[in-house]
Amino acid sequence: MSSIRDFWRKVLPHVPYLIRHDFWRKLFALVFAILLTGVAYQKAKSQMELVKMDIRGVQIKFVAVEEGVTLIPRDVPVDISVELPKEQKNLKNTDFYLECPVTKYQVEEDLPVELRPDMVKTNVPIDNLRVLSVNPDMLPLNIDIMDTKDVPVYPVCDFSELMEGYQASLVQPEKPVTVRGPKKHLATISYVETEKIPLANVTKSFSRQVDLVSPYDKNIEILSGKVKIEVKVEKNKPHAFDGIPVQVLSSRTGANNLVIAKIQPESVTVLVDSVPDISQTQIHPFVDLTDVTRPGVYTVDIKCWSDNARIKVNEVVPSKATVTLEPAATASK
Repeated sequence: MSSIRDFWRKVLPHVPYLIRHDFWRKLFALVFAILLTGVAYQKAKSQMELVKMDIRGVQIKFVAVEEGVTLIPRDVPVDISVELPKEQKNLKNTDFYLECPVTKYQVEEDLPVELRPDMVKTNVPIDNLRVLSVNPDMLPLNIDIMDTKDVPVYPVCDFSELMEGYQASLVQPEKPVTVRGPKKHLATISYVETEKIPLANVTKSFSRQVDLVSPYDKNIEILSGKVKIEVKVEKNKPHAFDGIPVQVLSSRTGANNLVIAKIQPESVTVLVDSVPDISQTQIHPFVDLTDVTRPGVYTVDIKCWSDNARIKVNEVVPSKATVTLEPAATASK
C-alpha cells in the first residue's frame, strides 16, 4: 500500500490541476461520452446500410388535374419494390400510397395510366428511401367522374287498388329533378320513379308529397327532396264501343264436322267503364259452342273478355245471339 501511495505522491504533482480536480466525475463523463459515440456510430452505420423490400397492396389515389372534377375512388392495390435503411424495414403497405394524376379526357376515354416510381408517396418520414419499381407499371383506368343530370319524375301507383267504379290518373310533375352519380351510370337514367302512391279506398282527387326512389344503387343520389304529385280520381263513365265482331268458340263443334251457317247478330255494342288508354281492340265479345255436337239453331249468351285488366265490361247489346249449325257436307252444297 505504501508503495502505491508513494507512486501517486510522485506522479500527481506532474498531472495538471484541471485533470486532478473532481477526477472521478470527469472520468465518468468521459466513459459516458465514449458510449454515446458508439451508439451514434452504430445508428449512422445502420442508416447507411440499405435493404431491399417488396411491399404488396399499396393503394392508389387518383387525382383529377382539372378543377371541378370529382373522381370516384377505385380500390386498386399495386406492389412496389423499395430500398430503405435497415432500421425501417418494418414498414407496412399502409405507410405508402401512389398519387396518380389523371385528366378528364383519360377518364372519359378510359385510357390506361402509367404508374411510375416517382408517384410513390409516404405517410411517415423515411430517410434515404429509393423506389425501385411499381408493379404493374400500366393499369386500366376504369374509374368514373361524378356528375349531375336533370331527369323527369314518373309517379308510381297500382290502379287495381281503386274501389270498384272509380278511375284515377296521375299528373306528372313539370319540373325535373337532379340526380348525381357516376357519369357512365347517369347516361342510362332517363327518369326516376316515386315511391308507390296508395289508392285503396280513395274516392276523391288529392295531392301528396312523396319521396323519390333512387335508381340502381346507393351510388346514385337524388339531390331533390320530396315532390308533389296530383292524383285525379273520379267515378267511371260508361263508354260504348259499337260494331265489335262476335267470335265463336267451337272446338268440339268443328271436331263433329259442324260449321256455322249463320250467326245473328254478327257484331255487338259493348259498354265498359271509361278508363284511360283503352281501345276497341282490347275488347272481345264471344259465344261459347264448345259443348255443342249436333246441328241446329241455338240461342246463346254473348260474353265478353278483355286483355286489359283495368277494363270492366258493364253490358253487351244485344246480350244473346242466334247461331245456326249445319253439317259440313250440307253447308258445302
